[in-house]
Amino acid sequence: MFKLSLRTVRFRWRSFLATFVAMCLAGVIMTAGGAMMETGLRAVLPAQRLNAAPIVVAGNGEYEQAGSPVAHLSERVRVDASLAGELSSLPGVDKAVVDWSFAAAALKDGKPVGKKEESFGHGWQSAALMPYELAEGRAPTAPGEVVLDAGVAREAGVGAGSRIDVALKGGTQEFTVTGVAQPTGEAVESSLFFSEADAKRFAPVPGQADSIGLLVKPGTDVTALEQQVDRAIADSGAVTLTGDERGKAEYADVDMTDLIVIAGLLVALALMVGILGVASTLSLSFQQRMKEMATLRAIGATPRQVRRMVVGETVSISLIGTALAALPGLAAGKWLFDALTDTGIAPEGFVFYRGWLPTTVACVVALISSATAAIIAGRRSALAKPTEALAEEGEQKFRLGKVRLIFAIICFLISANLWYVALNLVTGPLIASPSTFASIFFAVGLALLGPVISRGLTKVFGPLLQSVTGLSGYLAALNTRARAVRMAAVITPVMLLTGIATANLYLISTESSVKSVYTESLVSDAVLRGGPDGLEPGTLEKVRALPEVETASEFVASTGFIEAPKDPWGNKDLEGWQLLGYTPDAAAAVGAAKEAEGKLADLEGNSVAIAKEFSKELKAGIGDTLTVRFGDGNTEKLNIVALVEAKASFETIMMSADTLAKHTRSTLPSHIVVAPKPGVDDTQLAAALGKVTAQLPGTEVVDRDRLTDAFAHHLGAQALVSYLMIGTLLGYITISVMNSLWLAVRGRTREFGLQRLTGATRAQVMRMMAYEGGMTAGIGILLGTLVAPMTLIPFSLARADSLTPTGPLWMYFATIGFAGLLTVGATLVPAWQALKVRPLEAAAPA
Repeated sequence: MFKLSLRTVRFRWRSFLATFVAMCLAGVIMTAGGAMMETGLRAVLPAQRLNAAPIVVAGNGEYEQAGSPVAHLSERVRVDASLAGELSSLPGVDKAVVDWSFAAAALKDGKPVGKKEESFGHGWQSAALMPYELAEGRAPTAPGEVVLDAGVAREAGVGAGSRIDVALKGGTQEFTVTGVAQPTGEAVESSLFFSEADAKRFAPVPGQADSIGLLVKPGTDVTALEQQVDRAIADSGAVTLTGDERGKAEYADVDMTDLIVIAGLLVALALMVGILGVASTLSLSFQQRMKEMATLRAIGATPRQVRRMVVGETVSISLIGTALAALPGLAAGKWLFDALTDTGIAPEGFVFYRGWLPTTVACVVALISSATAAIIAGRRSALAKPTEALAEEGEQKFRLGKVRLIFAIICFLISANLWYVALNLVTGPLIASPSTFASIFFAVGLALLGPVISRGLTKVFGPLLQSVTGLSGYLAALNTRARAVRMAAVITPVMLLTGIATANLYLISTESSVKSVYTESLVSDAVLRGGPDGLEPGTLEKVRALPEVETASEFVASTGFIEAPKDPWGNKDLEGWQLLGYTPDAAAAVGAAKEAEGKLADLEGNSVAIAKEFSKELKAGIGDTLTVRFGDGNTEKLNIVALVEAKASFETIMMSADTLAKHTRSTLPSHIVVAPKPGVDDTQLAAALGKVTAQLPGTEVVDRDRLTDAFAHHLGAQALVSYLMIGTLLGYITISVMNSLWLAVRGRTREFGLQRLTGATRAQVMRMMAYEGGMTAGIGILLGTLVAPMTLIPFSLARADSLTPTGPLWMYFATIGFAGLLTVGATLVPAWQALKVRPLEAAAPA
């Protein structure tokens, strides 16, 4: 039977083209997702600025509670600089170089040059870690001297001997440029090198360095030395990094979890959608070959032999399709990975891994899924009685089998269980994952019941169609009713197109709208934003002195974990808790939160305010103590002095800005929020704040949305990635719709020929097909509209406390409009091509 299947493919290649296209596209998406997942798991982040040091000692940025998975700390975890003395004495170590790192940007005409958000200052000794080489001038040896990297010097238009302003520590200082350094490799940041005395003075935390790089003597066994270093730092909490892991010391705030989750979600969605798309295409193809299967049965072929032939055909096509999908799949994965790099989810310099494993796994999964789809789709053809199949010219008969019904019920139960998970067991943006898969399983259940649903809906909509469209509509209604089983195979991709697009678009818009919950209570929309290094001490007093300002508060944002008492919410599923810092005496006046018990003015020193509902869950109230692990890895015991009102899923831990700022990378406040005097509007307030920004290069006046981005910046990146994923999947589904309709319509050439021989014109046939396409689109859109709420309702309830999502209604109408136009267009084009065949030729028996 396998030889027969190969011959069948050879002589019927046109009819197998649709299956080939479906398998090839499914292979591309699965290969792309697999490559991204392997990239995230391998986390190959080669060292750039620390490349010359075979061993790097850095702070441990991973956080793990007993019995919990590993999470990632949000701030730079530093290492004790005094360790360099002990490490330099180890056998084989030539020099232990301390890397002091802090935000610093060269200014030209009051504006930063170079890579604004990735511009850092270091001690000149750490230049040896890349290494950098002096292109001109000399090294900085005294306070007030600086060496610029070549890129910064070129943009600033300065050289050795020039004077330059540098933004650092929230202010501006003037330095003498003593030299220009050229990196030996590709620099991913702008670097300014100061004298060792200045580097220690500007370090955010005295005595704490970003890392210590070990330069080794020639012939040293790095592996043996690494073990000695591990023993030397065993009690310090630091970690030893070698090879590509050294990149973690440079990109300490990079968390690959997002990349892995996105890749996993893409693979899972591609697998589900791919199986459904391939199964619907195969089902339609086998239904059109019913007579061929019946003939084989009539001449003695057993159901098992027919199934073997069906699987053989599919596997042979899949082998070619998935093999051809390997290179395009890796290219698609690289394209998606570049998009992730552009959004900041993957850091610049991160290596996309083009290994054989994801391609092989994708091919194997594609083959298994295609064979499974072939078994499922070809089951009816293989089991049908020859006499019934040969006589099948009128209305298609279909019996809902027990297996299909059982699997449909299982899918609905899984969908319901995922609803429960989304509403009760996860919090934050993670709700999107179970919500999305709830709709996918619900769609699979509907697809399994597709023929029954299709038949029922055609009986309902058919009479309505013919009552308003006349003869053409009457024929269209008869055709859809007679071909309800085949129509179900076409409806499935239309349903997926509508359901997935609608759900994900409104999921993104809902998440984007609710992120403002953190700052919606602020009394003003005008906010003073500092540069990458924060705000200069004394800025708050300058703002408060403005005539338009009633009062003002510093603002700091970070993420942390609760260590005691035990957090019943699992530290927000290890995403961590949002930590917000305000100036205590102004927190209530600027609208930081609504007080329920206690006063925000009491947030002095080691004290916190938490949400009232969270207090009940923790069983801790005013007077009790929280042990908080901050983003820099340090812990503090904080006394609860106030309870505030907060929306579910958006609870925060509030504290003094001074308390929180010392645990952030810059150790300085990042924003100032303002309460204006009565009668002062936001425009007047922004103009007043502009007087302050004019004195502080790098600062700017922004609105509260930009303030939200300070601690929810990942949402914009995730939204863009979601759009990319939606576009990728919908591209596949769109082609699947066109694929299925081309296969369905081109198989009716003989029917069109007979209609034209009995007097129908081309226009009448085309009109009939337009109505059929409209009914197909309508049923698919209706089912897709039922699928979308399976994602949106639990997500909206959990995130926005509303049954309905947030977002413009036009997105839904645009989605269903696209689905409708695509379905009708993909129906009419092959019909128009089929009508080019002369009626006598078309009506001749095959």
